[in-house]
Amino acid sequence: MNVPDKRVRAEGFTLIELLVAIALLAVVLSALVAFFSQSSRVATESGSRAELQQEILNAQQLIAGRLKEAWYVYPAGYTLQLGASATSTANLRQNPIPNTARTGYANWLTGSDPVLAMVLPPRAAGTCPAESATATVKAAGADFCYRFFAYYPVKRSVWVSGTGGTSAPSASNPGDEPANDNVWVLAEYRKTLYGFTPDSAVPTALDGGDANLLTDYLAPTYATSGFTTSSNTYRMFTLISANGAATSSTNPVSGVTLKLATTRNTGGKVLRLPDQTGTYTITIYPANLGKIASN
Repeated sequence: MNVPDKRVRAEGFTLIELLVAIALLAVVLSALVAFFSQSSRVATESGSRAELQQEILNAQQLIAGRLKEAWYVYPAGYTLQLGASATSTANLRQNPIPNTARTGYANWLTGSDPVLAMVLPPRAAGTCPAESATATVKAAGADFCYRFFAYYPVKRSVWVSGTGGTSAPSASNPGDEPANDNVWVLAEYRKTLYGFTPDSAVPTALDGGDANLLTDYLAPTYATSGFTTSSNTYRMFTLISANGAATSSTNPVSGVTLKLATTRNTGGKVLRLPDQTGTYTITIYPANLGKIASN
């Protein structure tokens, strides 16, 4: 009569063991899921960090290379008109600094706004066509002309909007990211200066050039909700003169300090590089300033 009872107890004990094993397995699986999720987040963040750092350093080196070639760097006090109106293409040159008369249009004040502008010499010796020349003549003689370059930030959402249609097909659209609407992109604007000669006044009306995306996720230089605080604002371009005084039309630029920082909101977490308050900083003293190309 006792044998069935023993069998029941034995079967009951086996069921308890099974339940305990299942519980332990669930704990182990939960730990593994947490571990691999954390590893995935760390890997994603590390990849994002490396990508952001490489892009911002590439942009910095490109600008430094342009400066080393520069024949002229615009000093403080020049208002540059990179676009005639607030059209969709002018959005690619729109000043992101708030509370200025220049906001909303493609106008920039050197020395005050985050813009660096320069004129580079011709690529080859020859006669530069006049502005009034035909498109065919201009295309054939473009390498004989001085070239204007400007570097400046644009609010990311504005850039995405400006490159979303067919009006600016040559400019890269980095893709819509609402979480990063308020960060900046860094743009390069270039224009061939047909008819310009070294004894001419440097131009300030520069509509008609091409704006291109240089790098994404640029940290705003002024306090911006979610990205830049009062403790990590910075000055992107600092113009240096030989005598240490402010640069001007009569006190030319002899060097430029370039500071860049990058930031991005990924999955609700904001990453800023090189750190929470620093910048990637380099100072360039162009060796080609004032050297006239021989034609």
